[in-house]
Amino acid sequence: MFDSDKDYWLYIVPHVYCNMKENQALLYNTLSGDCMEIASQEVMALLKSLHEKKNLGCIHCQGMQLNLSPVREFVSELCRKDMGGVADISRVPEKPIQLMPVLNLQYDMENFKTQNERSMGEDLLKYLLGLNIYLNSECHQQCPHCKHYFRQNICCTTFSGKKPQALDLCVLQKVLEQIRYGLVGQLNLLGGNLFNYPYYEELSDLLIPFTGRTHFWNHYTAFLFHKRFISDFIQDIVVTFPLQEDEWRHCVTLLEHLDARYHFFIIDEEEYKEAGCLIEKYGIKKYAFHPTYTGDNNVFFEKYVFLNRSDIFDKKLSFRQIFAHQKMNTHFFGILTIFANGEVHGNVNDMPLGNISDTVLLDLIAEEMKTKLSWRRIRDKQPCCDCLYQYLCPSPSNYEIVIGKQNLCYIKL
Repeated sequence: MFDSDKDYWLYIVPHVYCNMKENQALLYNTLSGDCMEIASQEVMALLKSLHEKKNLGCIHCQGMQLNLSPVREFVSELCRKDMGGVADISRVPEKPIQLMPVLNLQYDMENFKTQNERSMGEDLLKYLLGLNIYLNSECHQQCPHCKHYFRQNICCTTFSGKKPQALDLCVLQKVLEQIRYGLVGQLNLLGGNLFNYPYYEELSDLLIPFTGRTHFWNHYTAFLFHKRFISDFIQDIVVTFPLQEDEWRHCVTLLEHLDARYHFFIIDEEEYKEAGCLIEKYGIKKYAFHPTYTGDNNVFFEKYVFLNRSDIFDKKLSFRQIFAHQKMNTHFFGILTIFANGEVHGNVNDMPLGNISDTVLLDLIAEEMKTKLSWRRIRDKQPCCDCLYQYLCPSPSNYEIVIGKQNLCYIKL
């Protein structure tokens, strides 16, 4: 209880994220993961005042005001969850100013539009963190869901248009030269069947500057007939079902002493169980599951992919992560994909930014940053924009795009 005749400072601490909607608000402690949901208009008024720039996270309150319900309950919970506090002004006459965090990007996209992108020079290239290059599109495996896999997760594909394509070696050399001294942390090489790339033998020498960060993606069946694979690559093995057991055993045996990771693309519970059995039986240490939406497995997706409230709060988020969700897509940002026909995409489900054969990467990055096609796809559309958990949720993924639904969750507004 507070002395009704006294004055107090009510303050909110800097590590608390606040999301206010019209009639409700969320407070989230980025240090502990605790949260508070507010629906009281009296409390909402206090929160709005606390977050006015001029008040610097601290406001003057009378003891009588703090003793009234529901403000009293709010203040009690605020203090208990280390989200704020109350100070007696007679003991603390100086206002306890709180330096609230402010979202700021070195190159905000709105400001970027007014600048000459060329004047930013190599700084622009620093945004490119990963590159997916489809060297060819030829493959005879005929996976039943080939057209779905690569649109949802990184995966090989025969998609290229009307006929098989292969990226010209000179074009590949120019691309690699442009990123040689950049910040690209992962270079993914994909097909089709990469063993069928016309210039496969030249890849080893060409990729020496990228040793340790070059990933070679191929379907497990490809290794049965092609033993001359480049062991310097990190092997990412695509596994789809139904399984071809002879080809599978050959692949696992061939790669057992190399740096290999197995990617299981699954469409239902049976495939998930089968993948689990393979992992256990063959002692696979590095693996990942990739649920794949086919248009007729909604029940599977709702059970294993959709989020509920506990999923959202299961992992503690920092202010940095929450701010990132407000400005960029943390799945797509910094990644470009080059198809075998030369088309470059910020996301494989969006329109191409241009063609690498006649446009440099610097200009393609600038185009993506200005158009906001992929890297800036955030939860700013309904129903997410009306939700308290808007920026606590992961950024929209390819699943939302292919399913055609903005929110893959069970949250009811």
